[in-house]
Amino acid sequence: MPEPQPYIVGRQAEVERFAALLGGRTKYWLLNIYGPGGIGKTVVGQRMQTYAQENGIPLAFVDGIRPDLTPDRILYTIKEGLAASEALADAFHDFEREFQEYLIVQQVLQRGGGVQAMFDVVGSIKDPAGFAQIIASLGQGVTETIKRNTSNRFALERYLRGVEHALTNSLSAGLSAALEKAHRPLALIIDTYEELEGLDDWVCRKLVRAVPEGMKLVILGRNALSKVNFDWNEFGEALHSMELPELPEADAKAFLVHRGLRDPTALDEVYRFTGGYPLLLVLVWHLSREVGGWDKIGALESEADRDRIASKLLDRILREERVKDVQAFLEKGVVARWFTPEVVSVVLDVSADAGRAIYQKLERHSFVERHPYGLKFHDKVRELLVARLKFNKPEYERIVKRLTDYYAEKAGIRPEDKKAKPAEAPMPKYEIHIHSAQGMTIGDAAQVTCTFAPKTEENPSDSEDHSSA
Repeated sequence: MPEPQPYIVGRQAEVERFAALLGGRTKYWLLNIYGPGGIGKTVVGQRMQTYAQENGIPLAFVDGIRPDLTPDRILYTIKEGLAASEALADAFHDFEREFQEYLIVQQVLQRGGGVQAMFDVVGSIKDPAGFAQIIASLGQGVTETIKRNTSNRFALERYLRGVEHALTNSLSAGLSAALEKAHRPLALIIDTYEELEGLDDWVCRKLVRAVPEGMKLVILGRNALSKVNFDWNEFGEALHSMELPELPEADAKAFLVHRGLRDPTALDEVYRFTGGYPLLLVLVWHLSREVGGWDKIGALESEADRDRIASKLLDRILREERVKDVQAFLEKGVVARWFTPEVVSVVLDVSADAGRAIYQKLERHSFVERHPYGLKFHDKVRELLVARLKFNKPEYERIVKRLTDYYAEKAGIRPEDKKAKPAEAPMPKYEIHIHSAQGMTIGDAAQVTCTFAPKTEENPSDSEDHSSA
């Protein structure tokens, strides 16, 4: 299994830049760090979090890899992170109240079957007795404001149209109050931003513009913000973008020494092959484990193209994999953006017990990492392996169909309800969240969603937790 505490070297320059940002020694208050998959952006985010914790800086962290993020959930995640400091919790009292009201309204809608089922053509409740039972079942959390906003269709629609704006303004007011209480800057880090680019207009035009003076923001992703949306240029000198470089030679070799490579000649050879690219360093180390030691990996031929080097390393790792069923999932399971023991069983068409056993073996691989719903491949690794799998188009399409049928069945969709999909359709995912209103948090928003068209393979996510170099 991967190390519980990954070994991290380097990136001190980026931490010092973060310290200067927090200390007000920069013209900008919004720092954008970008670079290709596997370069180590998530590790930089982790080091910044550690620095903030060690120096008592209140910090909120939003990870774009979470599959259920929406504007309301992002707002609550920010509030949760900063309110973890007891001294600041009271600053967000109004936001918490408004957010809980929002969740209860969602519960009313869910239990009532939606707007169309609840209201007649003139906007009145179709079933007053049934509506009263729903309200009563939700307990004392149902305020007069909630009753007023849900008892009439037009009032409800007006509320729903304005709730995102209202929650954003309420959080902004809470942030201002927290800054006054803290007497120090507050920090917000958004990682894996490429997964949130579908919400970029809201982040750029609403969220970032709503944060008060004194907040310091860091956004890490594959793409420079100005390339994502030209509107980011309006921030002028308040925004600073920097491309994350590879590790310097000393740091790269320190990582290899930590992993047991101590022969000076071999160190030079492996460094020439990998450079300071963290993903390649991790893959070479993984290959050394698969073949039984650094002295058994053989000659390494350097190429300028990092993706070609990574692909060759992955090919060798797959050939060396001694457990055939694990090898099969490493080659085929990359179609799934995340996986569980059940997904392993579906992809490989094996029993539930066999799927669970393979899943447990997969946990030891350095390019497999934790995901909110199970496990996932490092996204650069997944991108390369998917491209490799697509050379066998019939097999790729077979796996896509198996997973599509599996997710459709889990979501309760009948075969005749599914629309035909092109052969190159991306892997589907399904998410279901059904919870009671009592004690709900942002992750428990009352809704049922079934999504069969996630992001394409052209821009996979970039969580590099295992690329600890």
